[in-house]
Amino acid sequence: MIRRYTENNKSSSSKVASFSEHFVPCSAAVPLPVTPPAVKRRQLQAQHLGLAAVDAGYCCHELTQLHLGVEWRMGQLVVEGARENSTGLLLFELVEKPLSLHRQRMLLDTTKVPVATIRMSTFRRRKVTYSLYSRIELSKRLIKFTISRNKLEMIFTDIMTGKTCRLGSSGDQGDIEIWLQRGLSAEIVKQPIAHMYLAPSGTPLGYSIDIAEGVDAVMALLVCIALHDCEPIYRWRATSFA
Repeated sequence: MIRRYTENNKSSSSKVASFSEHFVPCSAAVPLPVTPPAVKRRQLQAQHLGLAAVDAGYCCHELTQLHLGVEWRMGQLVVEGARENSTGLLLFELVEKPLSLHRQRMLLDTTKVPVATIRMSTFRRRKVTYSLYSRIELSKRLIKFTISRNKLEMIFTDIMTGKTCRLGSSGDQGDIEIWLQRGLSAEIVKQPIAHMYLAPSGTPLGYSIDIAEGVDAVMALLVCIALHDCEPIYRWRATSFA
């Protein structure tokens, strides 16, 4: 049956149209829950055979959590050292050579003994090259690695097994995963061995570093220091002055 279009029908249809104009779908009105970054992080893989590139004596005996502290110096945000996350005990101190074109920095242990030295390439554009030395600068270079667009690329010989390994990174700035491949084939599984993410609010400025069991802590810290160098400074200005 065909109904006649009357004024009553017109008014009722206008009410429906008016309601539909002001109706907002639930998906637009209520934001969907966001998965916390901690949930997205993959579980770290323990390296029972050990994994070291700088000093095998600093391989973690268990899952280790450190705080990599940063502070403002002369208009720059620099790493000052690494502390035990639970107690705040200073484990490593980072000392930079004055007026160094290579930003030469030395990592000292609690007794002020040099553990390793890291140097940055003089020419820095999209790709930054770093060199790691054992103890002091005059010793033989151990590793050379690069960071391009905040992505790590490092190939080295594992001290513990003698195998060629590859380190890389993935994730967003401020929440980075460092992964390992035991070999150079692209088909080898990438094992997460460390997480680097911004320290939670209410704690000193810096990063939280999670290091898997069996991994050289000095190697992990030096890589994280290099990744920090590529972090945009505007992020830290917003964090430190919030």
